[in-house]
Amino acid sequence: MNRTSFICIACIILFIHPHVSGQQTDSINHKHAIGIGAGFTTAYGLSYRYTPSRFGVQVNFAPFKNDYGTSVSTGLTFLYTLIPGRVASLFLYQGNHYYYNNETLYYEDAAKNVTASGKTNYFTKNTDSYVNNGIGFGIELLFAKQVAFNLMAGYASYVNFTQINITGEVGLYFKF
Repeated sequence: MNRTSFICIACIILFIHPHVSGQQTDSINHKHAIGIGAGFTTAYGLSYRYTPSRFGVQVNFAPFKNDYGTSVSTGLTFLYTLIPGRVASLFLYQGNHYYYNNETLYYEDAAKNVTASGKTNYFTKNTDSYVNNGIGFGIELLFAKQVAFNLMAGYASYVNFTQINITGEVGLYFKF
């Protein structure tokens, strides 16, 4: 390669590179994000992310109540960005999910009762709560300047550390 070709290629690279040419890049560091998330170890529901640096935190929350019971899914997830990028980023995550469910189950006994002339109605209250924990890798893909899709996978302990299996988590966020 002769000297003239090298200088031409170097000038083209310097002109195109956004930091040298003074152009602003699309990789604005958005610290906050809101959206929806669903996962076995990150919980499901409305989601908020705060990432001031490579370290970040995510909170998911979904309360539900009707005449038959109450259900709450809440999660706290810690994030660490391994490879930041303009379109895609690779990160590690550690998810913690607490689930609580209190419900009233109604059912009928089709057999005739000796003291009653018809069907007998029964109900029972069922309360369930557990913790899931997991760790794994995730990828964040930017659709637009402020819309991101997250896909996470790893290993988790389920139902208060009684089971171990793979896990998957997803999220859709608006970054600001």
